[in-house]
Amino acid sequence: MPSPLPAILDTNAGGELRRRLRAAIGEGQSLVIDGSAVEQAGLACLQVLAAARIAADAAGLDFRIAAPSDSLKAMIALAGLGPALALA
Repeated sequence: MPSPLPAILDTNAGGELRRRLRAAIGEGQSLVIDGSAVEQAGLACLQVLAAARIAADAAGLDFRIAAPSDSLKAMIALAGLGPALALA
């Protein structure tokens, strides 16, 4: 079951997002993240997601953002993180 992202991915959300993703990776869980509810995404949270993908890859775990919202896709593209987050 995909883990949902909050509607607002700003600096305030970054710490909790980082903790949650690190814990999942530490427990050997593949990351399937539901991005459908995201309305705003800041660069800090996008970097957290990119770092989680790198960590998941290094641990041999899957990482995927399922159903990214148009807003999330636009911010990922604007930040140039599409390849880092495996979004075309």
